[in-house]
Amino acid sequence: MALALASFEDILQEEANRRFQSLITQIEQIGTYSCRAMAQYKLVSEHAYANAIDLTRFTLKNGRTLTVLHDFDSGEAAPARPEGAFLRAISQRADEDGVFSQVLTPFWDGLHKNHFHLALAPYRVDGSHPHER
Repeated sequence: MALALASFEDILQEEANRRFQSLITQIEQIGTYSCRAMAQYKLVSEHAYANAIDLTRFTLKNGRTLTVLHDFDSGEAAPARPEGAFLRAISQRADEDGVFSQVLTPFWDGLHKNHFHLALAPYRVDGSHPHER
């Protein structure tokens, strides 16, 4: 997980610098280890293995704050705002670059409306694109 997060930070910094000419200085997480089942399934969550993290807020060096709840654009078309484009890009790259095997966003379901679920499960789930379920 530590190595995956370091790779994800590279993606974050690259996208933040390209889109906002500022780097990320803080990431707020709302969940890591939690021995529990998945909310919608009768399977153990990757959080139970300390194999997942939920990220909700990203703060740039220039003071700007981006949150999944307010800035993620879950429409079919390309996001109209740079905040939405940034959040979509980092979630899709987390999957496409092979950093995480599970990437769940507001596209996945309402339970993920305020965070990205990033995990290293032994199977792949891409919830970073519209209707990719």
